[in-house]
Amino acid sequence: MSEIRLRPAQPHEADAVTELSRRSKAHWGYSQEFLDRVRDILVVHPHQIRDDLVVVAERDSELLGFYRLDGKPPEGELADLFLEPAAIGTGLGRRLWEHALASAKAKGFESLDLEADPNAEPFYRHMGAVRTGEHEVSPGRSLPIMTVSL
Repeated sequence: MSEIRLRPAQPHEADAVTELSRRSKAHWGYSQEFLDRVRDILVVHPHQIRDDLVVVAERDSELLGFYRLDGKPPEGELADLFLEPAAIGTGLGRRLWEHALASAKAKGFESLDLEADPNAEPFYRHMGAVRTGEHEVSPGRSLPIMTVSL
C-alpha cells in the first residue's frame, strides 16, 4: 500500500469532494431526513476549489479526506475538514489539521474559526481549538464555534 499524499484539490474533483463530505457526515448516525436537509451545505463547488485553499489527502488516487480554508488574513476559517469514514481514527485527521494550520499561518492568518459538528468537537479541542460560542442552525440544534490561534 502506498503512502498518503496531501495535495491541492482540482476544480474537476468538486463532486468527489462533495460526496466524501456527505459520507463523512453520515458516519455519525444522523437520520436520512437530517442528511437530506444539510445536503446543500455539504457541497464543495469548483469555484471554491479555485478561490479557496482546498487540500485533499489521497492514497493510490483514492480521496481519503480534505480541508478547506476560507477568509482573508489575519482571520480565517477552517470551512471544512472531512474524512472518509474508514479513515476516521487513523491519524489522518490530525495530519490534515496540522497541514491546514501550517498553510494558514504561511498565508498570514493569525487565527482560524470553525463551526464544528458536535461529534467532532472533542477532536478539535484535543487539537488545541477553544470553544468561543455556538451558532443555532435550527431550533434545538446548535454548532460549537471554535477558534485556534496560529
